[in-house]
Amino acid sequence: MQRLTKPPAVKDPFLGVDIFAEIATRISDAIGGVISSIVQAVTGSPGNALSLAGILNGHKTELADLQDKTQALEGVIGYAHAYVDGSISTTAGEKKLAMTNQIGPKAGVVPANGSFYLSSKGLWVADAHCTFDYLNVGVTALALFIRVYTPGGTLYAQRWAVLDSDDETTLAVHMPFTVPTSGYYVEMWANAAFGRGIFGGSANNGLSVNKVSTETS
Repeated sequence: MQRLTKPPAVKDPFLGVDIFAEIATRISDAIGGVISSIVQAVTGSPGNALSLAGILNGHKTELADLQDKTQALEGVIGYAHAYVDGSISTTAGEKKLAMTNQIGPKAGVVPANGSFYLSSKGLWVADAHCTFDYLNVGVTALALFIRVYTPGGTLYAQRWAVLDSDDETTLAVHMPFTVPTSGYYVEMWANAAFGRGIFGGSANNGLSVNKVSTETS
């Protein structure tokens, strides 16, 4: 019967670096240079702790950036914020307030023609606010709307705030809603007396949309 031979002893990792070099080679062949770089930093010259920390921090940043991009592609996140610049005079009846000035970045939303087009289905929340100038005489009724339209342009959902006043007044609307597919769009509308002004700028008006969930029920 053939006698089994005793396997060679593995060199103590605290006394030498041969075992680390072998591990580094195998890992590099399996998954590329990322882990290999970390192992090389461990087995390197003095200061390798700082080198290792730099590698880990660099890949942590890359992973965080990749996660953000993946979430945007999957429709996990979505947001956009904009306002109307310059004063506006309303007309008799309801008037769309086109959002022309974007605030910050956007994700999962496409601003176009003063509207916010939603790039994914799910639960969204829209917020609108608008400050109306005072009125000396005339119709004093005010209204502010958030409206959601289907991809084909049919009114899908809306919520509004109303007030009867001739004072300088701010109205706000908060509206959660769900959409079953992408392509739905959100707009802000107002109704006030002919010639009554709406103040421009982000302090006086704006529309925001934020995605809460990819689920619809």
